[in-house]
Amino acid sequence: MIESYKLKLASQVAMFCNRLGMLDGYRFLRTGLVKSQVAILMYHRVVPQRDNWFLPFSITVADFENHLKYLTNQYTILSLDELVGRIYEKKSLPKKAAVITFDDGYKDNYIYAYPILKRYSVPATVFLIAGHIDSGELFWWDKIMYVLQHTACRTLELDEIGLYSLRSNDERRRVAHKLIKRLTSIPEQKKKTLIERIVGMSAVNIPAGLSKEMILSWDNVREMNHGGVAIGAHSMTHPRLAKLSPEQAKYEIIQSKKVIEERTGQPVTAFAYPHGIFSNDTTSFLKESGLRCALTSDQKMVTSQSNPYELGRIIAMETLGLFKTFLFGLHSDLDVTMSNTKEILEYGAKVVSKSLQPRR
Repeated sequence: MIESYKLKLASQVAMFCNRLGMLDGYRFLRTGLVKSQVAILMYHRVVPQRDNWFLPFSITVADFENHLKYLTNQYTILSLDELVGRIYEKKSLPKKAAVITFDDGYKDNYIYAYPILKRYSVPATVFLIAGHIDSGELFWWDKIMYVLQHTACRTLELDEIGLYSLRSNDERRRVAHKLIKRLTSIPEQKKKTLIERIVGMSAVNIPAGLSKEMILSWDNVREMNHGGVAIGAHSMTHPRLAKLSPEQAKYEIIQSKKVIEERTGQPVTAFAYPHGIFSNDTTSFLKESGLRCALTSDQKMVTSQSNPYELGRIIAMETLGLFKTFLFGLHSDLDVTMSNTKEILEYGAKVVSKSLQPRR
């Protein structure tokens, strides 16, 4: 009851500080109002500059380094394993702590993020879509991005998804984002069929070496692992696990863990739910396979009472101001969830689109 009252008070303080731009002040006040909470940060891509592949969950190398500068000066950075160990052992958490994670397995994690992590001596965990490493296959959402950017078609029309104009680069980016969002919620087999049809209609040949340029190799994975980066599982193919049959979901979980352990020679103890979605069956399979924790995409902080198989994560937004907003728990105090971050992400997409326009 007391904690609920404190969170309501924090919400009011959050709103006031956000309007006045007093984020650091809010962080200070919040630590005195609520229990110790840890922000598990969720990154995807870290790239040199904005380009046609730049999505709302991507950040630039410069911004990533700014994040680490701030965190190493102001926070205790825990490894995911240390955080989970404290939760299991009922140990107290630091007042200001963060954990760094990456999803999917993009090569830029190795090329750009890994050297910065080493420079600042910061632990991190990379969650791999194991079936894509050294497979020669792009992630399906990157296939959509690539073919829509390179097709000569001026429109795209399918009965299942509607009619879209592709007359400008800006339109192509917007359509790609819409299709990716829509396809994410479609059953796996139907999604696969629609993606094949979109690629076929585009009449674009995806270069054979593009996957190698964009996705980590097992050599990259092993080097990072030996250099202190923990490796977690993120399924074999990134499906919505709760929408699969129990047998399929179990395969995606257990096989991804097995493949990574065979390739790295190290135990895998952490899992990140694809799309952040899980079910009771999913959790039971994780426990059965020996995985000690699982991460969602729910925008919530972690406490010592958190369920190890339902750990929330905070999107690592690009600019330091937005980054602090999410890091300080402001988003959760204002009841911002994954579903209603839409306005923030759409704003980010507009900024990216504007930055890509040629200057006059």
